[in-house]
This record gives sequence, C-alpha cells and structure tokens, in this order.
Amino acid sequence: MVSTIASGELDFKWVEHKASLLFIPLLFSSTHKIDPQKIFKSFVYGCLLAYLICFFLALKSSLHITELGIQFNPLLNPNRGFFESMVYEGNYFFGGHFSQLQQISYFALYLSFAIGIVLFYSKPLKVRWPIVAALTLGVVQTASLAGVVNLIMIYSFYLWSLLKDRKLQVLVIIGFAAFIALSAKYHPRINTTLKGTYKTLINDNSAQYPKQPRLLAWKGATRAVAQNGAFGVGLGNAQKELNKHYDYIGFERGVNENLNAHNQYLQTLLECGIIGLTLLLMIMYKVFRTLKKRIGPEKQIGMVFLLLLTVNFLFENLLNRYIGISFFSFFLCLILTMNEDLN
Repeated sequence: MVSTIASGELDFKWVEHKASLLFIPLLFSSTHKIDPQKIFKSFVYGCLLAYLICFFLALKSSLHITELGIQFNPLLNPNRGFFESMVYEGNYFFGGHFSQLQQISYFALYLSFAIGIVLFYSKPLKVRWPIVAALTLGVVQTASLAGVVNLIMIYSFYLWSLLKDRKLQVLVIIGFAAFIALSAKYHPRINTTLKGTYKTLINDNSAQYPKQPRLLAWKGATRAVAQNGAFGVGLGNAQKELNKHYDYIGFERGVNENLNAHNQYLQTLLECGIIGLTLLLMIMYKVFRTLKKRIGPEKQIGMVFLLLLTVNFLFENLLNRYIGISFFSFFLCLILTMNEDLN
C-alpha cells in the first residue's frame, strides 16, 4: 500500500488488491477457535471436487453425437497426435482446455498442496491413496511445468521424511535428479518447453519451438530491475516500466497483454525495491524458523507449503491475483497459528 501511494499512481483497485493481504491476518487474530484438521480436509475435498468437475467437463466436450452414435474424441485438432495435443493445447483433458475453473499454474499449485496434506496427514482421510492418485493425475493434466516440479518436489520430500538412513536419503536425492533428467527428455511438454527456451536464448525459434513468453518476461523484468531495483518504481508504475523494457527487447505480446514479470521475486523488487523483497524473504524465513520448532504432520505440511511458495514464486506472481493472495495469506496464517500438535 505504501508503494502504491509513493508511486503517485493511486488507484483504488491496487489498494483493494494489496489490502486483502491484511484482511485474513486480521480475521485470524480475532478468531480463537480454529480447527486445522477440518480446514485441511475441506481444502482437500474442495480440490478433489474441482478436479472431478474439470474431468467431467472435459469428458462432456469429448463426446460427440454422430450418425454412427456417440463417439469419443478429446482432440481439438484431429491432425495432431495424443502427445502433440498435450504440448500445443489441443486436448480437452490437458492444459487450459482441462483447467476451466482456474489458470493452470494456480490449479496445479492448489492440487499439489492438497497432495502434500493427504500424504502427511496424521489421521489419513478415507480412501487416502485414491485421492492422492486423482490429485496427482490432475496436476499432470494441467500440463503445467511448475506443476511437474511441484510433484517431484513433494514426493521426494515425502520419501525423504520416511527414511532415517542417510544413505537412503542420498539415494532419494539421486533419484530426484534422475527423474528430472528423464522428465526433461521424455515428457513432451517439458521437452518442448526446454527446447523452446534454448531456441529463445539463441534467437532461433520456429513454429515447432516458439518463443517462450515467460523467458522474455523475465528478460524484460531483469532489465527493469537492474535500473530501478534499489528503491523500486512503486506498484502504480511497475507495469509501465515493464512495458517499456518489453518494447525494447521486442516482446510485443508482453506490451499488448500487460504481462507481469511472472516471477514474484523480480516483481516485488521492481515494485518495492530491496526493502520490499527483504520483507518478503523475512516472512518466509519466519515461517521456516517457526516450523523448525514444530514436530509431526504440522511441521511437514508447513514445509510443503513453504517449498511450494519458494518454487512457484519463480514462475508466477502469486501476490498479483486474488487466488494467489488468498492462498498465501490464509495458509500462512493458519500454519503460524496452528496448535503445536495436529494429532
């Protein structure tokens, strides 16, 4: 809010947007009876319901009535194969066509946290593993690269927490690295994204490997931060500054669609300078220090939340959308105020 006023571009929508970060903490401070177990259960079942809704919407769109009867065809473009349709958003069961309730990165984030809750819950939910399987499939179906990273990270952390032997923990790390390498080579979406990233870096893109908009957004944001990162330009001027650098590097889509930095660390540095970024990192460090003193599932679920934030801040501006602000603020407050033991 201070950044908004200091920018000289005061707009109520920005004040309302950032002020929502304060509403949930105030709500928690005025409420004394909070049952984390019920909240976590409700969140998990809500995510499961959202996944099922998306699944049945995709199924409905894939069923076509013809002269020969009802036919199943999830491909939007019949000229593309199954794996191609995953990569180029041409399948009702993958990507944006599947995730109709939320943007794919945010949907993958919500489902990933729900997986972490179910895996570490001390009193497992009914039909625990089918829920984990469904939510995992949901993350894969979002076709979000960040979602794949979330899954690898959560399952590796889960295995790490189960194992007490140091050698076995090292094996988990090696397995983690190997899985990333295999995913980069054989997962069609990840493989195409990485090749597109390389082509973007050497300026040799094609229809098969188009320019990666997120990479271009980072490039423009990095230039903007290099010139203004010490004190920031204020919330009201951030987009203007980004558009100026997008235009300089020839990123027309970024200018036309007013794309943000797609990186919370860069965006915070541009808006609020070093002070803003330091405060954000201090909040995350405070959560880490608090969790180190806890034991049991409370600590593990909190660590999953912190890991997800740390990684997804690299790919998205979570604090620029209400869906990201509510996730960050609500679960941050819940984790910091939970009782010492969830059992």
